[in-house]
Formats: sequence, C-alpha cells, structure tokens
Amino acid sequence: MTASNPSANATDAGASHPAVVVRLDGVQKVFDSSRGRHEALRSIDLEIYDGEFLTILGPSGCGKTTLLRVLAGFETPTRGEVILDGRRCTDMPANKRPMAMVFQNYALFPHLNVFDNIAYGLRLAKVRRAEIAERVEVVLSIMDLVGLGKRLPGQLSGGQQQRVALARSVIVRPRVLLFDEPLSNLDARLRDQMRGELRRVQQQLGVTSVYVTHDQTEAMAMSDRIVVMSNGRLEQVGTPVEVYRRPVSLFVADFIGKAVVLDCSIVRRGVGEATLSLFGEQLTVSDPGADGEPLTAVVRPEDLSVVGVGADPELAQRSDPAVIRLDGWLRSTEFLGSESRLRVELTDGTLLDAVAAHHAAADPELLPRIGDRVRVEIPRHAVRAVIDSHDVCE
Repeated sequence: MTASNPSANATDAGASHPAVVVRLDGVQKVFDSSRGRHEALRSIDLEIYDGEFLTILGPSGCGKTTLLRVLAGFETPTRGEVILDGRRCTDMPANKRPMAMVFQNYALFPHLNVFDNIAYGLRLAKVRRAEIAERVEVVLSIMDLVGLGKRLPGQLSGGQQQRVALARSVIVRPRVLLFDEPLSNLDARLRDQMRGELRRVQQQLGVTSVYVTHDQTEAMAMSDRIVVMSNGRLEQVGTPVEVYRRPVSLFVADFIGKAVVLDCSIVRRGVGEATLSLFGEQLTVSDPGADGEPLTAVVRPEDLSVVGVGADPELAQRSDPAVIRLDGWLRSTEFLGSESRLRVELTDGTLLDAVAAHHAAADPELLPRIGDRVRVEIPRHAVRAVIDSHDVCE
C-alpha cells in the first residue's frame, strides 16, 4: 500500500503554520545483519513545527524508535537528510545537537540528589554556580518538586522520578525535546496523571517536542499532531481529530480506535472522490487513494445507532435520506459502565459492532435484549473510504 501524502493530511488547506524547526527529507534507514537486510525507515518526509507537541505512534517494530534515534543523532540515515532550523545536521553527533531526551527508564544518577541530577547538564556546560541555582529553583517550581531538592531518586515516587528526568532535560533549554515512551513504566492511574503534567509543562515552556508511544490514548490526549507509522512508512500525519475522524487507510482506522468494515464495491472513481455501493445503496465519499489503490468503507462503532423494532412501532415506516437503515437481530451485548458494546447480525448474515454510550438521562435497561429484532442506522456522513491493502472493495 502507498500512503497518501502525509503533509496533505496534516491540516486543512490554506491553514498557516509556525516556523519549521526540523525537516526530514527522504530519510531511509537500513540495518544489515546475519539475518538479512531490514529497512526500518522508508523514505520519510516530515516537517516538525516550532512549539508543537508531535507524537509518533505505531505498533512495535513500525520504525518509530528508529525515527526518534535519527532525530536525536544516535543513528545516521542510510539515505536522506535531517534539517534543523534550516541547517543540515544529518551527520552531527548527538552531543552536538540542541536536543534533549527523556528516556523510558528515567536514567537518573542514583547517588546524586534531585538538585544535582537536574543541574548535571548545566555543570557539564560550565554554567556559573549562581545561575545553576537560579535555574534549578525555577524548574523545581514548574515541575512541582519544590522541597525535594535534597532527596535521592530512591526516595521518590515513580511520578516524581519522571518529573526529575523531565526537569533535567528542559533545564538545558533544548531546541527540541524528545520523549522515548517515558510513561510506559508507570501504572495506569499515574500514567493518566503524568501525561497531563507533561503536556502542561510543554505548553508552559513552549518547547518543540517529539513523543514516541504505542499508546493511542496518550497520543490522542497530548498531541497537536500525530504521525501514524506502519512498516517503516508514514501512514498519515494530522491532528488527533483528523486521524480519528478522517483516516486515510484501514490500518489507521483500525489502529486508532475501532473500525467497522462495511462490505462494498466501487461504482466509479473521480478526482478526489469515489462512489461506493453498499447494502444496495450508492454513496459518494472522499477518495484518499491514488493510482487505482483498492478502497474499502469504514464507520466508527459509536456512529451506529441500534434500536429495538418493538420499542418503536413507527420505526419501520420512517424514511430518512441521511441514513442507511439495516434490519437484523441483536446477538450479544457487553455492559461496560459508560457504554455498552452491541453485536448485530443483519438479515444477510453480516455482523456489525456498535457502541451505545450511557448518560444520566439514558437507561441501559431500555436497550434491546439479545435475540430482539433491531434496526441499525448508519449516518451517510459517517462513512469513510479508506485505502485497503487487502483489496476488500473489488
């Protein structure tokens, strides 16, 4: 599958951007070993804007950590260029780049107290003692670590250690701050808390940040833009809303959230749009593909509405051109507190998964029961055509 132009997916046409801090031009990284040749990065083109929080998201082995290491200077591209503030830095070693990294394991010095851990980079740079003290105190305040300067790392909680690691990185005032899955060692509750703290600090300091994770929730909650990667390629680059509501490929649609794949066929394709036939109806949608790339149709499960036919006798007589109506039976339900997950078998045997959100005015007991005859409504505007490497649409 050939991903569509990531830059075209980043923002709406005509939108203005801050200055570009980092640009990757055709970056490729190949590793040769006794097991053969592995292309970890495949012709990566990417712009990173001043002050933004950019997250590189993808499954294990997709190339996101290699991309971060190329940015940091720990890896040299096999081909392509890394441009920082308009100057080539492809071969510049890591210790010469105006960047700092927050690691997964914190990498704190266990024999140094909090103050000395944070001040370490400034001392290497031979900053005056008075300025070091002043800058450490400011960062301790920003990181909510006031009063902890004399403690050793072993006397801190996991969240406090993470804030010390972040403080040590930001105090040197890097041009770009890099994060290598920094929250993966924390429990779920602390991870939720810390992602808010990281975002707050990043916005307060205004530092350009690149964050690597495989956690979709982290990426959606923290990012200005998300880079979705698969097999060494950029699948899509865009805001959290764009990659969720307007995915360009089946991989993106199913990796970020869940995708309900709809059986369809292509009636015709024009410039930027395609007409699909699904469930006996025709629907014209935006076409993200090119050069005859196969398409399929998807919808988010929360966009489907499932109603028991018996609960509304007039339902069968209603007509609404804005929705596609399908009949079937409710086959299973899962009550998950804030929502219920429903599985419907249509009259033609197709299985569809839907999500029904619960709120104070809604009674989950009023949902249809297993075995009930139901009607599924699919809003036409919620259906998306996406590139499908498995050629679902024929």
